[in-house]
Amino acid sequence: MTRIFLIAMERSGENLGLDLLARCVRAGISSRWQGVVGPRLQAAGVENIADGEVLAVMGLVEVLRHYPALRRLYRHIVDFLRRERPDAVVLIDHPAFNLRIAKAAKQLGIRVLYVVGPQIWAWRPGRIRQIRTAIDEIFLLFPFERSLYEAAGIPAHLLPHPLLQVTAAAPAWEDARKELGLASSPLLVLLPGSRRGELSRLAKPMAQAAIRWRQRHPQWQLAVALAREELRSLWRQEVGAHAAQIAEFQGCTTTLLAASDRVLVASGTATLETALLGKPAVVLYALQPLTFVIAKRLVRVPHVALPNILLGKRVYPELLQGEVRAESIVETLENLDEDYQRAALAPLRGLLQGEGEGEIAEALRRVLQVA
Repeated sequence: MTRIFLIAMERSGENLGLDLLARCVRAGISSRWQGVVGPRLQAAGVENIADGEVLAVMGLVEVLRHYPALRRLYRHIVDFLRRERPDAVVLIDHPAFNLRIAKAAKQLGIRVLYVVGPQIWAWRPGRIRQIRTAIDEIFLLFPFERSLYEAAGIPAHLLPHPLLQVTAAAPAWEDARKELGLASSPLLVLLPGSRRGELSRLAKPMAQAAIRWRQRHPQWQLAVALAREELRSLWRQEVGAHAAQIAEFQGCTTTLLAASDRVLVASGTATLETALLGKPAVVLYALQPLTFVIAKRLVRVPHVALPNILLGKRVYPELLQGEVRAESIVETLENLDEDYQRAALAPLRGLLQGEGEGEIAEALRRVLQVA
């Protein structure tokens, strides 16, 4: 039996982790999984060895603030790898942390599969040298990334994006409304993010904008999708009295999106899920101020929303940093061109198909050293 150590936190990382578990089963790979993972992967049978909540920290300044906790987690994981010597390490996202784990694993002679490549196409392209020495193979989600890694001599494979299956299985608008107990009147859905930091920055302006929107359009319903139960108290703390006017849903983001008519969404993987469901949306992005100043100097891409990056044009409006104010959000919502957005988003699904099942199964057997 192949012993695999996995790091996968947050909703998008868990989607990828669950997909890899299923692929190993279909490929006939008998495996035991341990690691630092979220609740859905734990429910799927992955033994969790540490609390990885600190990995949800976002931003350069925030990471410095949480450095002692990150350092303790790093040492705990390396001690586990040194003691248990799994056959392979699978690392999903979190490049600043996971590349250090990759380096430690390689020094211990453990094979490393990285999933979701660091965004070298957006910033710090020099990391490709560190990546080349720290990992054996990489699984990517976006087709334009593959040539960058292959040019550096890193075996790269293209996974079908797990959100293709997630969104294909989403209920129809009417069925989603029934499932959630929502009326048939228009619905504005808020997705303030799965990280505590981004939720704390976006919750208040999102909620204020939603309330103003309903003041202008009284027929609209308001709802928020919370990624985890522990974020509910933070949402209520940030939103205050507005919380009572916005219906709260947890653990059913896809269904709530399927039921929506317009969406306010934090920049991240949720923008792609929103786009694959063809939902009109406005993307919000806010970092700690110093982090934003530093990132603005380093980042080389013209868009922050994944659908805009993949399509090469501004399909979803993006409100960044100081633009994330209730009045700006409402004005942008008022000016959405729903027909344009739906038509422009149509090619996305075709861009994310990835390689075939057999090719990926062969790569998994190779990197996991399964005969």
